[in-house]
Amino acid sequence: MLEYYLQRFLNHLRTIFDTESSGRVILYSPLVGLISGLVAVVFYFALQAVSDWALGGLGDGADHVTIAGISVPRVLAVLTIPSLGGLLCGIVVYRFAPEAEGHGTDSMVRAFHRDRGRIRGRVPLVKGVASILTIGSGGSAGREGPIAQIGAGFASFLADRLRLGEQDRRQLMLSGAAGGIGAIFHAPLGGALFVTEVLYGSTALEFAAVIPAVIASISAYTVSASLLGHGLAVVAPRQLQFAGLSEVPFYLALALLCTLVGYAYVKTFFGLRDKVFRRLPLPNMIKPALGGLLLGCVALFLPQVMGGGYTAIQQAIDGALPVRLLILLCVAKIVATSFTISSGGSGGVFAPSLFIGAMLGGAFAQVCDQMFPGALPHTEAFVLVGMGGFFAGVAKVPLTAVLMVCEMTGSYGLLVPLMLVSIVNVALLSSRWTLYEEQVHAIVDSPAHRGDFIVDVLEQIRVSEVMRRDRHIDVVPEHTPLPEILRLVARSHNNYFPVVDHDRNLVGIFSLRDLRSVLTGNGAGPLVVATDVATQPVLTVTPDDDLHTALRRFTQKNIDDIPVVDAKQKSQILAMLSRKDLIAAYHDRVTSLQQEHATNWPGT
Repeated sequence: MLEYYLQRFLNHLRTIFDTESSGRVILYSPLVGLISGLVAVVFYFALQAVSDWALGGLGDGADHVTIAGISVPRVLAVLTIPSLGGLLCGIVVYRFAPEAEGHGTDSMVRAFHRDRGRIRGRVPLVKGVASILTIGSGGSAGREGPIAQIGAGFASFLADRLRLGEQDRRQLMLSGAAGGIGAIFHAPLGGALFVTEVLYGSTALEFAAVIPAVIASISAYTVSASLLGHGLAVVAPRQLQFAGLSEVPFYLALALLCTLVGYAYVKTFFGLRDKVFRRLPLPNMIKPALGGLLLGCVALFLPQVMGGGYTAIQQAIDGALPVRLLILLCVAKIVATSFTISSGGSGGVFAPSLFIGAMLGGAFAQVCDQMFPGALPHTEAFVLVGMGGFFAGVAKVPLTAVLMVCEMTGSYGLLVPLMLVSIVNVALLSSRWTLYEEQVHAIVDSPAHRGDFIVDVLEQIRVSEVMRRDRHIDVVPEHTPLPEILRLVARSHNNYFPVVDHDRNLVGIFSLRDLRSVLTGNGAGPLVVATDVATQPVLTVTPDDDLHTALRRFTQKNIDDIPVVDAKQKSQILAMLSRKDLIAAYHDRVTSLQQEHATNWPGT
C-alpha cells in the first residue's frame, strides 16, 4: 500500500516538474544550493579580509596609509596594491588553470554549450583565489562571475561523481551557478533566472533548468541569509514608485543613452583586450599586473572605481554625488573594468555594469531635473532603473536585470520603468554587442541542443510510413550450410540476411561482414550452418515505432538494416528498414517543413 501511494506521488511530481528531462537534477539541486551558499559565505569573508588588509587605509584620504603595519605613501599604495594583486592573480591562473582568467560567467556559458557541462575540478579553487586577489586588491571587477564559476564547478564535479548524463550535468552546473549568484547578491529568483537567460543572446531561456536552478538558488540564499543576515546586500532597500505617464519620455531617453554607452563599454572592453593586451610582447601572467597599474593611475583621481563600487552606487541613490562626478565615474569605470579584466584579471562584469548604469542614470536624472524642474519627483529612481536597464543591454538578460534590481533594492514599484528601459535597450543594442562572447543567439545554435531538433522530427515519423514492403528479403533457414549460403549471397543485392526456423520465426541475422569473418577463419566448410554465422539476439523495430527509436537501434550496433517485425508476434518479419530510408525520410520531412515555413512566413 505504501509503495502504491509513493508511486502515485512520484507520478504526480513528474507531471508538475517534467522529471523526464530534469527529475534527478531536482533531487540533487538542494545539495548543490547548500554547498554554493556555504561557498558564497566563505568567499565573502575571504574577500572582505583581503580587502580590509590591502585597502583598509585608503578610504580616509590621508597622504600616508598603513598596510600590514607599514606606513606607505598613498600614491605608492594606490599604484602598487592593484599591480601586486594582478601579478599574484596572473601567477595563480596561468600556472594552474588558464581558463579561470577573465569573468567567470563566460566560462560557465562556454562549459554549457561546448564542454558538455564539464569544468575541471581545480578551476573553482583557482578562480576563487584569483578573484579574491584581484577584487581584494582593488581591481574593478564583481564577485558574481567568480561565484558563478565556483558553484558551477562544484556542481560539475558532483555530476561526474554521480555519473549523470550530459543533459543532467549541464542542468546541475547551471543550478550551482544560480546558487552562488542568488547567495552573493541576496537575489534568489534573479540568480536562477540569470543562469538560464545569459546562455543566449536573444530572449531564449533554458527552460529545463529553471526549476532546478530556482531550488538551488533558494537553498543557497537561505544558507547565506542565515549565516550573514543582510551582510551581502548590495544597496540599502528603497521603496520607490513609478510616477506615471509623465515619466515615460524620460525613461525612453535613458534607454537610448544606455544603448550608446553600452556600445562604448563593450567596444572598449574587447578592444583593449584584443588590440592592446593580447598584442603586448609580455608573458600572460604579467599582463594582469600591468592592468592593475593602469587601474591605479585612474584610481589616483577617482578612487571610487576600485573594487565593486557599491559604496558609490549607494551614494548615487542617496543623491550625494554631483552630476559632473557621476559622468566622470561612468567613463572611468568603463576604462578601469577593461584594464582589470581585459588584461587577464579574474572577476565578474555584473557589478561594474551596475555601477556604470547607476552613474549614468543618476547623471541623466540630475541633468533632466535641472532642465525640467519638478518633472522628476524621484531622481533616485533613475539610478536604480539605470542599473538594471544598462546591464540588460550589455548582457542580453532583460528579465534577469528587472528581477535582480527589484530583489536587491526592494523597489518593486519600479517594475514598469525597469521593464521599459531593459526591453528597449536590448532591442536597440545589437546582439553582437554583448559582454558574454560565449552566448549563442538561440537554442537552435547551441551545440548542447544540436540533436534535439533531429529527434523532434524523427519522433513524428513512424516506421510504417518508411518501410518498403515491396523490397525483397532473402530469408535464410537456420540449418542452411555455408556453401548454399554463399550461393544465395552471390545472387542477392542485400547486405543483411535474416535467419529463421522451420516456422519462419526470426532467430538471428547476419551481414556480409559477418560472413567474411567466417570465411577468413578455420571453420569454413559444409559443417557451418546459418545459425553459426548469425548474430543473436536480433535488434528489431515494429511498424508503430518512431524513427527516433529506429535510429537508436541502428547506432546501438552500427548497422545499416534492421528487421521490422509484427507488433504482436515479434518473431514474424514484415520488412527490412534501411538507414538510407530513414535519412531520406528525415530529409523529406525537413524540406517539407522549410517549404511550409517559407509559405507561411515569406521573407524570413
